[in-house]
Amino acid sequence: MLITLIRFAFVSSQGSINNEPSPPIGLAYIAGICKSKNVEIDGIDSTGSNVNKVFKIPGTKLQGNGIDIDEIIKLINPKTEIFGISTMFSHEWNYNRECIKKIKKNFPNALIITGGEHVTALPEYVLKDCKEIDYVCLGEGEETWSEIIENRKINKSLDNLKGLAYLKNGKFFRTQIRQRIKHIDDIPWPDWDSFPIESYLDNSMSFGAGSGRDMPILASRGCPFECTFCSNPLMYGRRYYLRQIDDLIKQIKYYIKRYKITGLQFYDLTAIISKDWVIEFCKSLKENNINLEWSLPSGTRSEALDLEVLTALSGANLKYLVYAPESGSTKTLIEIKKKIKLSKMEESIRWAVQQNISVRANLIIGFPKEKRLQLYKTLYQQLKFMFMGTEEAPIFLFQPYPGTELFDYLIKKKKIVLNDAYFDSLNTLSNGELRPPAQTFNVYMSRYELYLYKMIGLILSYSISYITRPKRILRTVKNLFTDRSSSVAEQRLKDNLRRSNLFSKYLKPFVVKIFLKKKGDLKLNVTKKL
Repeated sequence: MLITLIRFAFVSSQGSINNEPSPPIGLAYIAGICKSKNVEIDGIDSTGSNVNKVFKIPGTKLQGNGIDIDEIIKLINPKTEIFGISTMFSHEWNYNRECIKKIKKNFPNALIITGGEHVTALPEYVLKDCKEIDYVCLGEGEETWSEIIENRKINKSLDNLKGLAYLKNGKFFRTQIRQRIKHIDDIPWPDWDSFPIESYLDNSMSFGAGSGRDMPILASRGCPFECTFCSNPLMYGRRYYLRQIDDLIKQIKYYIKRYKITGLQFYDLTAIISKDWVIEFCKSLKENNINLEWSLPSGTRSEALDLEVLTALSGANLKYLVYAPESGSTKTLIEIKKKIKLSKMEESIRWAVQQNISVRANLIIGFPKEKRLQLYKTLYQQLKFMFMGTEEAPIFLFQPYPGTELFDYLIKKKKIVLNDAYFDSLNTLSNGELRPPAQTFNVYMSRYELYLYKMIGLILSYSISYITRPKRILRTVKNLFTDRSSSVAEQRLKDNLRRSNLFSKYLKPFVVKIFLKKKGDLKLNVTKKL
């Protein structure tokens, strides 16, 4: 049996400047399961196959990062019996659907199984919109894929396996819900040998601020909170499970030896909840002489981040920490069920800055019922964060993603119609889109007004960051010529410059040779292929 796992090109609006794909850690976990079952695996990661290629998607205003579907088809082994296809993000659905159709046309006898947050949230819609899909894998996929493999080995139907959805004679079926995986240390590690992880490492690609060769990793699964704009409850449930520290340390040591990594990026939904676990992990890093730079780029809360914890994190070489306050309005926080205290978060951020940790605080405006005064409080909160010393406090426009409470509310109010235009509109709400969005969902403010507030926030955020701390200007200029970045803005600027032949082939090597290496900066890698 040959299984081919595929992640299509990362999709964004043409001209977007703040959209950088990350390695397909979900598929790597599925590959690990397949290999533990002694099944032959092929992995195709479009972006990893050509990280510097950006192509226009025909008939759209979108672009893809990586190789296109025609190039993917050329790479597929004709012996493939099952395709496992990642469909994580709703804004990519229209493109993913057309790619799946082409794969089915070229390999009509192979089984196509999709998984990820998008298809988990909308299985019936997805199956009817793309009849080429045979099964949708719902939620966590490891145990489901393990049983898929066992059933296929004996030619047994998959129709009764837990955690699947499918169409039969045009009728939608959803099998019994599969329980969460409690013993997450029993899950095989991600199999990165099946995917071109070196492309990300060699090109210093990073989800957040980076150190160079940053490896994605998970220390936990799930999130116990119930934010109305987040799809986690449907995908993973609200049970929160932490890994055993010994197993995590063992995995980190393996990555250091196998991939020569310089840093770790924890992709956890909510990275820090248990104070005792975090302090013990930091202690274990030191005891094992692990001196990697590491970061928490996905956004976390402040409940466990007191001075003791932040001191431990800094001492263990944490360099970058993202908070997720979402709003500066207490009323908005109550409406979106974000159970945090802004005063507590402000205190935690001040401590983090004092510990020389690079801090980012994510904010959202344009929630459906948000009024201007609530929004203005978020803009004011952004200013407070910047004067406190955060590197960035970006403002995002609210996006109603399938699988969230707010999405269901907007569907009931008939503010959302599920069609191609809706999924494309999600691209225009991304942070990398500098034009007004195609659609917003606030009752009181137009999309142009919300766009104006977003741009004001963008300009003020970075202006204050550099004006109040001018040393950051010199640091940013220097970081453009190294493998390190201290903020997402720096990282994305480097990502875009990397695709410039003039910069990567001529200017960067010249500056490094003449200026930086004379100052003893020996952590540079300018011989890599860019």
